[in-house]
Amino acid sequence: MKDLIFRSTVRVFLLCNTFILAQDREEAFITMFEPKNISTNSVEYSSSFSSSGIEVYFTRSNNKWGTGNMKTSIYYSVKKNGKWSIPEQVSFSSQFDDSSPHLTTDGNTLYFVSKRPSKGVPISSDIWVVKKDETGKWGIPFRLNNPVNSEYREYSPCTDDAGNLYFASDRPNGYGQGDLYIAKIENKKFMAPVNLGNSINTKHGEWNLEVNKKGNLLIFEASGRKENVSSYGDLYISFKSDTKWSIPQNIKELNTSGSDLYPHITHDGKTLFFTSSNSLNSVDTNIYFTEFKPIYEKYKRQAVFLK
Repeated sequence: MKDLIFRSTVRVFLLCNTFILAQDREEAFITMFEPKNISTNSVEYSSSFSSSGIEVYFTRSNNKWGTGNMKTSIYYSVKKNGKWSIPEQVSFSSQFDDSSPHLTTDGNTLYFVSKRPSKGVPISSDIWVVKKDETGKWGIPFRLNNPVNSEYREYSPCTDDAGNLYFASDRPNGYGQGDLYIAKIENKKFMAPVNLGNSINTKHGEWNLEVNKKGNLLIFEASGRKENVSSYGDLYISFKSDTKWSIPQNIKELNTSGSDLYPHITHDGKTLFFTSSNSLNSVDTNIYFTEFKPIYEKYKRQAVFLK
């Protein structure tokens, strides 16, 4: 697979819906996920798969990407007999602005971001949770209490297999425009969020993220860094050793002049899904995937930790 990664100035190769994104950078074979079904001319982003790999949740909007005022809903699709079903809205997402679904390993809990109202708190982008009932149907969503949520904006919740919650927020007293946090779980309750520190967070923005099941690998979107290909956001990777995170590295194989964000690693660790607009002027985004092992091995070898 290492032979699939190389340096080129070629723009685009089409190979049975698999292509190479090029911006005078290192390249990797990247495939659009379910073109014309899940990835369409609408805006699709932020995928999360079941541990079995036969169920996917994602965000869709019929508004244009980058307008700053998109109405979004959460959809799902099921794979049967080798084919993905036509996506449908989940039962709890239609009236309000919902996005960024994250399905837990057991498949019974879904975290997501919503601007729906909650009694006694101002409406903002907050983390909500919905659980399946004994019949397997989704119940009524509830908002996580402060201080996990705040009067500011929370983004992109995800969990490791211990149940710890990772997310991004633009709340004050961080390092920059947006920071990454962890809310550890103890006795089935989330503790106060802790900033992941200045090896991860900068004076710029750190946003939409993914953590692996062991909780020792992060992939996230960062904006404003000098290494960025895009003025909007690039994907970065960091590894944890003991209690320290490595200096984040720009994943050059994936990043374009547009928005590259919302990473998701499948439960078997073999595939990396992510969202991309592919270019600065694009008005939509799609979901893509690529083999994760070569990316993991390359950047693991190059990982550097602050002393």
